[in-house]
Amino acid sequence: MEYKVSELAQKAGVTKRTIHYYISKGLLMPPDGSGIASTYDDSHLERILLIKKLQAQYMPLNKIREYIFEGGEMLDDVPDEKPRNPKIKKTENTYTPASDTDIYIRENICNIFEIHCTQENAQKYKYIIENVKKYVEKMLED
Repeated sequence: MEYKVSELAQKAGVTKRTIHYYISKGLLMPPDGSGIASTYDDSHLERILLIKKLQAQYMPLNKIREYIFEGGEMLDDVPDEKPRNPKIKKTENTYTPASDTDIYIRENICNIFEIHCTQENAQKYKYIIENVKKYVEKMLED
């Protein structure tokens, strides 16, 4: 099936801007055609759904790109429950990549937004994270 960008955005539950961002970051293949005549297909929809699924597991976009282009080629399957080769092990506030390189921390800021960073950077910049929390709390009081 072919979609215009607005149809694809609606079907995938993202904004048009998100689609263009994913294309610019190499997460999504460009559409067929250009400008107003550009069209997307089901492979674009499946890719966006895969990206959303991996983001729900707190995987950052740069790691998602690595996952999608595993072995130098784009993966064509969309996992049902877990990624084909799981890159993360989900816990409450962290995930651990299977490759044992980085551990990512998810820090909730006043239930408004989250900061995702490596465990190493979370320790290194702990004071910045705490200052951001204090600043947001102060802004909410005003």
